[in-house]
Amino acid sequence: MTVSKHRVIVEEFQFLDELSELEPDVIRADEFIEGAKFVLSRNPEYGEHIGKNVWFLPMWKADEGRSAVLYYTFDTERVFFLSIQLDTG
Repeated sequence: MTVSKHRVIVEEFQFLDELSELEPDVIRADEFIEGAKFVLSRNPEYGEHIGKNVWFLPMWKADEGRSAVLYYTFDTERVFFLSIQLDTG
């Protein structure tokens, strides 16, 4: 039996502050980022590489009809959620 290794998600303070502004309801905020946690803990290269060690993942905030962008970095053990911003583009 093969056991796949998942990276640990680390939510940085800036990310947490921005997420609480984006979605003040803690349960809804957690639900909003659950998919990103699932995907990126298993395959952090799923997003787009935009800098030396920075990646981004576009996300859709369906209840508002707007998109957001999650910025993150990773190493062999962890994925660090750095920032989340509403997409102004």
